Amino acid sequence: MYKGTSGVCMKVMSVLILAVAVVALPAWAQERQERTVDTLMDYFDSLVKQGMEATETLLKSKKREKSEVEAVWDDLNERFISVYSKVGHFEFDSMLKKERNEARASRASEWDNSMKLFIHDLQKVGEVVVWQRKVNRDIWQLEFDIDKAPKRVEAYSGKLKEEGPRVEKLLHELKSGSLSSAELQQRLDEVKNLRAEAENVSNSLERTLARLGEDLLLKPEMDKRIARILEDWSNMKARHPSVADELTDMPANWIPLVKKHWKDLGETREKFEKEYAPILDGKLFSDVPFFRNRPYKDLAKPVIELEVRIKTAIVSTVQKEKSAEELQKAIELDEELTRKEIQRIQELQSMISREKWYALQLEDVRAAGGTTRVRELQIVMARHPEGSEEYRKASEEAHLIQDEQHPEQLAVKKKLREFEELERKVFEEIRKLHEEHEKRRKSLGLAPGLSK
Repeated sequence: MYKGTSGVCMKVMSVLILAVAVVALPAWAQERQERTVDTLMDYFDSLVKQGMEATETLLKSKKREKSEVEAVWDDLNERFISVYSKVGHFEFDSMLKKERNEARASRASEWDNSMKLFIHDLQKVGEVVVWQRKVNRDIWQLEFDIDKAPKRVEAYSGKLKEEGPRVEKLLHELKSGSLSSAELQQRLDEVKNLRAEAENVSNSLERTLARLGEDLLLKPEMDKRIARILEDWSNMKARHPSVADELTDMPANWIPLVKKHWKDLGETREKFEKEYAPILDGKLFSDVPFFRNRPYKDLAKPVIELEVRIKTAIVSTVQKEKSAEELQKAIELDEELTRKEIQRIQELQSMISREKWYALQLEDVRAAGGTTRVRELQIVMARHPEGSEEYRKASEEAHLIQDEQHPEQLAVKKKLREFEELERKVFEEIRKLHEEHEKRRKSLGLAPGLSK
């Protein structure tokens, strides 16, 4: 039994195995001369039937793990359904050769061929349960997203909806020119925070749309391979006339079970689309004037424009001789330069990250085998006399490692020195970037925009 099989499936399998034991024991426990092709046919019919009954239970399952679906089918197939085609037919063939009654032999031969083909057709259950598990997994993912929908919608829209009216008020204040320099600086700080919020929401929404879009890419029609298998199941009696009716009737009963999974997926998908309609339709901010009719990727754009306007108003008090157009160009240039400065600082910091420094330190400790290698060499030295060649070589290597003069250690030490030199250069370049940035911002009457 597979370790991952669920408790329910384990119980089902236990019952089935017990049933097989009860059915099989009389037939196989009888003396050889008492068995006939008829008793073997009855036995294997019964065995396949039990496997198919358990398969019906499996096809109702909503499990999502391989160990709870495919593994269970493999177990049922191995223990019940495929026993005859894999091993049982050897015994049957032997009995058939000894059968003296021609009519009985002919009927048994037809049963043998039909049963092998029937079992072959039943192997398609394996494809169906793989598909079924994936459908159940898709349903579970959609239901998970549906459950999170209200909080997600609120998380994305709440903050910006709150800020919308306040931004509208700020726009009126800017137009009226009633704000002092100190008030303008205060509004600028507020708008910077709003910009960060808008950019976060914009990026998050774009990622969410991409992921939700994957859910919506689910094919609206059932997999053609599965549809064909279901069609074959409806014709099993005609395809295998020599197999017992109680066996060939069963697959037709499986068809609505499989279709139920697909129906459940369609219904769940409809609910998903309904819950996420505000996001998927791009109308999450349709009732927020400042962000209305903006694509999610451009949510921060009006905030950036507002930030530039406030900065222009602040700079105009410092550079009074410049026109409004010149001031705006200066602000836009500063925005571009600041963005490049931030990117460059991030690149420089990644070059001397703590992870890289720790990796070098670890490499230094392990170079030439470290203390582990020294212990190994000490063991070699203890096993050989001092004057031997083995002792001499081990002693020399041990001293090199202990004195940190081994070639591998020296190579790592060189890397560490190079890293420290790079670190010095990086800090110097970052210092100059901050210096140039602050000088430019000061000329514009703006506070620095780079984090220390």
